[in-house]
Order: sequence, then structure tokens, then C-alpha cells
Amino acid sequence: MSKSVGKLLGAGTAGTKSFASERQYLDFLNNYNTANVDNAYQNMAETASNLSSTLSSRPDYIYSVDGSDNARIRAEQATYNQAVSQMEPEFEDRRKQLETRLQNQGFSVDSEAYQTALKNLEDSQNKAYSEAAYNSVLAGQNAFSNSLNNQIMSANFQNSARQQPISEIGKLLQNQYSGYDVANQIFNVQKGRDTRINQAQNQNAADQFDLGSSALLSVGKLFSDKDLKDNIVKVGQLFNGLPVYLFTYKGDNEPRLGLIAQEVLTVHPDAVGIDKSGYLKVNYALACQ
Repeated sequence: MSKSVGKLLGAGTAGTKSFASERQYLDFLNNYNTANVDNAYQNMAETASNLSSTLSSRPDYIYSVDGSDNARIRAEQATYNQAVSQMEPEFEDRRKQLETRLQNQGFSVDSEAYQTALKNLEDSQNKAYSEAAYNSVLAGQNAFSNSLNNQIMSANFQNSARQQPISEIGKLLQNQYSGYDVANQIFNVQKGRDTRINQAQNQNAADQFDLGSSALLSVGKLFSDKDLKDNIVKVGQLFNGLPVYLFTYKGDNEPRLGLIAQEVLTVHPDAVGIDKSGYLKVNYALACQ
């Protein structure tokens, strides 16, 4: 009864219907043409299926590379051979010139000065060979590094080439809705709407009960307005002549005994009051005098 009276008094007015924005968005989603996007996804799925059947024959992604040791060896040998080819005739000429000069100065081949001069020349030649060997190693290392960098660039290019079509398709499909996307959006909107409406209905019921209970218990006065009652049957009368009725409040099936406010007005107008909702209430303590 409290809930019914509360409802009649206007409690529980939270909206329990779809918002216009929800209806508009659902209309948009329901009418959104996803044929092109769905077709694109279908093509991608078919392409993926075809590609998967050829994976064993396709070059895989490159995860590691190494430089060419052959390139290093070739660079070392080429650098060293070039240096030697230049040094050998040069030192041969220097040796001949040194021997001629020493002989002209009167030094014999067995003399200490003669042997010392040749040894110094040989030491210089050995040092030059050592430098040539060192330079050839550096050249080999540079060749290996260049080879390694080339392998890295080649691997990156191959890996990027494999990803390029997928990236292009992904960009083309950005901000486009597939049938699955639309269905998921519709589900989320409807779920949110249903949750909100259910919460509003529960809140309305609680508000109606609270207001009805408060109204029925306030200052000993009860709503006895004829407009709030159904199934009215006279079952007796008070000593002052006021009829007593069996009735139910609208929206509630529980039988009640009471007076009709409009009739109480004719006998005890001071026992009748008007609620802010516009319905009449009866103070039974005064009405029964």
C-alpha cells in the first residue's frame, strides 16, 4: 500500500525509457553499412589462409645476422698484397743503392759498418711489413663490419617488406566498423540502457514506498480521498452517522477499513486536510468524535 500511495503522490519519476541519444545511436548502428569493411576482413582472412599454406616455402623473418668472414679475408689479403707489391721493389732499390754507396765509401761486405747498415735497412723493411699486416687486419675488420651492416639493412628491409601490406590494410581499416564491431557496440549500448532503466525502476519503487509510508504515518492522518480507492463497499457506520467502507488502495490488493474524506467533510470538516499532492487526508481521531 505504501508503494501505491507513494506512486499516486508522484514519487518515483526517474525515467525508465530509452534516451533519445540511445535510440539515435542504436538507429545509426543498426543502419551502418559494414559491407565494405566486412569484405575487406574477409579478403584478409582468405589471404591469411592462403599465406598460411605457403609458410614453409616463404622466407621467414630474419632475427639474427652475421658479417661475411670471406669478405674480411679478401680485404686482408688484398690490402697486404698491395702493400707488399709496392714495398718489395722499393726496398730492393734501396738495398742496391745502399750497397753501392757503402762500396764506394770503401766498406767491405764483411765489415761491421756494412753489416750494420744492411741490418738497419732490413729492420725498416720488417717494420713496414708489420705495418702492412696491421693495416690489412684493420681493412678486414672494416670489411666485416660493412658486411654486417649490409646484412642488417637487408634483413630490416625484408622484415619491413613483409609487414608493409599488413600495415597498409590496417591503416585503410582505421575508424571503420565491421559487422562484429557494430554488433558489439549495439550490445554495449543496450546493456547500458537496460542497466540504467532497471536501476531507475528500483529507485522509483523505493521512492514510492518511502513517500507512501511517510504520508500514511504522518501526524495520525491517513489518505482517505475517494480518488485513491478502489473496490469500495459499505460495511457499517459510526455513531455520528459516517459510513465505514471496505476498500483497497489503487494499485494494492490488500483490503482496508476506513472512511471517505469527501463524506467526512460534511460532518467534521476540521478532520480533513489537503496534502500538497492535492489529495484529501482524514484525521481519524477527530472524525470519530
